[in-house]
Amino acid sequence: MRKGFTLLELLIVVVILGVLALIAAPTLLNAADKAKDAAVQGNVSAAATSVTSQFALDSSQTYSTMITNVVSDLNNSNTNPIDDSVDAFASSGTCSSSVKGQVILTSDSDSITISGCGIDGTEVIKKVIQDPSVASST
Repeated sequence: MRKGFTLLELLIVVVILGVLALIAAPTLLNAADKAKDAAVQGNVSAAATSVTSQFALDSSQTYSTMITNVVSDLNNSNTNPIDDSVDAFASSGTCSSSVKGQVILTSDSDSITISGCGIDGTEVIKKVIQDPSVASST
């Protein structure tokens, strides 16, 4: 009767485990990137909710003041999911490789635009919040 495994059998098991690890590693890394982009999308939704609340509470604020207040409030309670050295929210700029994970709020004549910058610095989501007082008067 034979006891234990031969060296060849153990080597085959190690090779099989190595091949499985090589197959699984890229999938796991891709899942981590998708999770970070999803966190940015969540931050964009939080900003949109805050902007909508600001419109409802005090529609006399200028867009600039409103954006400054929202960015300040959200930066106090959120971190950038991709790059801790950059604030999670900003009141100006565009998506680029230097602002990965950042949510940028900008305004034009009748709305506030909220853009989320993903893992590679490209825009992954954009929401435009119309000023209800302007939208209802047209």
